[in-house]
Amino acid sequence: MARVNKRQLAPGSAEPSGPTRAPRIVFVDDEPWFGEFGELLIARLFPEVMILAFRNRDTAWCELQRSDPDLLITDMNNDNVPGRTESFGMSGWELLPLLARRQVRYPILVVSGSFAMPGVESRARQCAGPQLNASFLTKPFSEEHFRREVTRLLGGSGGGQRAARLLG
Repeated sequence: MARVNKRQLAPGSAEPSGPTRAPRIVFVDDEPWFGEFGELLIARLFPEVMILAFRNRDTAWCELQRSDPDLLITDMNNDNVPGRTESFGMSGWELLPLLARRQVRYPILVVSGSFAMPGVESRARQCAGPQLNASFLTKPFSEEHFRREVTRLLGGSGGGQRAARLLG
């Protein structure tokens, strides 16, 4: 698995201004455009980033058990597209309780168009429970709102240009 470990120096500084390693972000969404969209936006925020994009949540779950990311971005629903015959494994409704039982400490950004429907986001919050560091965004959302949430969850100020990507 490739890692990006380039340290960034602030102008006129002898010490790195950012983290000693690139943030590692795991995207889980059955729609491939969302991972590509997120990669483009995040590449503008962080000079170096490693993005692992998964369409299948079962495969993503294996990766999450192997190594904790700095941020997990996941859709809540999958396999709900009319006429779709592919299976993408568990849904976010199944993934969040598994993460809660594992007592993960990394931040989680949960996105879904269904949060616009009454009661769905509150049910998702209950599913995550109080112990998860989870934030929720309703699709569609603005580029600025997405950037703000990712920056807040990663605890960084951003400003980068490049991204490394490994598809799972």
